[in-house]
Amino acid sequence: MLASRPVVRPFTAGRRTVAVQAKFSLHTLTQELSRSQLKKDVPSVTVGDSVKIGLAVQEGNGKTRTQTLDGVIIAEHGSASSKTLTFRRVFQGIGVELVMPVHSPAVQKIEFVRRGRVRRAKLFYLRERIGKSARLKEVVGVRAEDVAAPKQQE
Repeated sequence: MLASRPVVRPFTAGRRTVAVQAKFSLHTLTQELSRSQLKKDVPSVTVGDSVKIGLAVQEGNGKTRTQTLDGVIIAEHGSASSKTLTFRRVFQGIGVELVMPVHSPAVQKIEFVRRGRVRRAKLFYLRERIGKSARLKEVVGVRAEDVAAPKQQE
């Protein structure tokens, strides 16, 4: 029995193939879009830092105000536009944790207060501690000006 061979047909005059090469792939396009969404004035804070975070809060009458929260960063996740910080504070004796996207419009500002000495990437052990044992030792020699957001070039 004869083996069947694929039939190759030449292009007819009416049909033409056109090779189109995209200037951007979908991956580079999403990278450009996410890069344009990044905030420029974010300080370089890390796990263990005590910070003040200004959150935009929507009032009932349609007004927006900035509420400042003081606490410690206990975890970081992601990078670039998807970076989030897990922020812990004690309010009226109850521990409250917030996971905030750094580049969200709801986060108005992040202000560095002091750097805590830590040896871990995640500080979840602070959840079980209260009072003095929940405090982190301060790293001496780190100034707020060194950690502050980079200056805008004009």
